[in-house]
Amino acid sequence: MRTLLLKKLSVALIAILLFNCVVMVNAQAMLRDEVFERIEMISQVGEKIVETDVSVHFGNDSMEIKASKTGAVLKTFKYTEIKNAEYSYSKNPRWKTGLGLGAAAIVFPPILLVAIPLGFTKHRRHWVAMRTEKDYAVLKVSKSLRKIFIPSFETHSSVKVEALGESK
Repeated sequence: MRTLLLKKLSVALIAILLFNCVVMVNAQAMLRDEVFERIEMISQVGEKIVETDVSVHFGNDSMEIKASKTGAVLKTFKYTEIKNAEYSYSKNPRWKTGLGLGAAAIVFPPILLVAIPLGFTKHRRHWVAMRTEKDYAVLKVSKSLRKIFIPSFETHSSVKVEALGESK
């Protein structure tokens, strides 16, 4: 009788140990970086607006935007510093006054602020823009990637992405 009880207790302890191991492995997997590739970042280089192929890495406490070709970190945003984020489906990135003027005031001289909306692309694209107090990023994402990128951004940063205009 006593041996049977010890055997059952041993099986139960082994089951608990295995369960804890599985939980720990899953928790570690969740803490790993989540990476999105095939995204383009719009930025100003001199007087030109350029599109750079990038990957976005969501880490534990910050998000990094890295150049696809070199792997160099182009921008880093701590989640706690992100003020707001917006999504638009349009020919050009659309911004509400707060994000657009704040972002434009950081980098773009007045002459380029007028030039940006005039003709980035002929087709509508999916744009995600985010801003901190001192920096911003404008990302062009594909339709299918947008559907998983935005929820992931919101989960990691705890910042709700506000949709502007038409959403598709």
